[in-house]
Amino acid sequence: MNTRKHVIVIAALAATMLTACGSRGPTVAEPAQPEPTASARNTVILPVITYGKTASGLQLSKGDDACDVPTSLAQAIQEQLEAPYKFSVPTPSTNVIGAPTLRIQITDILANAGGLYGGPKIVQLRGTLERDGVAPVHFNAQRQSFLHFGLPRSTCNMVGRVTYALGGDIATWLGEPVDGAKLGEL
Repeated sequence: MNTRKHVIVIAALAATMLTACGSRGPTVAEPAQPEPTASARNTVILPVITYGKTASGLQLSKGDDACDVPTSLAQAIQEQLEAPYKFSVPTPSTNVIGAPTLRIQITDILANAGGLYGGPKIVQLRGTLERDGVAPVHFNAQRQSFLHFGLPRSTCNMVGRVTYALGGDIATWLGEPVDGAKLGEL
């Protein structure tokens, strides 16, 4: 019986120690910082992402895109914006007058149905950053996903991973926009 009590006591002590390891003790309330608001200095205007033409001249449309790449790409860019940008807005407003404008066209999509078994999922883009008093700068970007070992393995999940990666590429490029940059896996 003594051995059983020792095991219970040791288990209780171990649980207490593990719980204590995760705490930092009492915290002092920090003064609340005001939420930043969108301004011309911390915002990029990101109009609706459009469908452009492929290298062979074929005009893309919503019918070529079952996964709504413009929406997922815009969201991915917003989520991954880095300093100096904190916000993206689809249209200019009075508080962001003078903010740079990023125009993006989808220049190719390969998203055959069948998820993992439908082959690679590819998204190509062309973008232009327009800023007051500075010549526009352009980029081309491409990412693809073929081997996808996580679940689910649907086509749109795979395309979503591609657009999220492209969003990160674009957010990083906005920090130091170089004309003619090739982003992603080009």
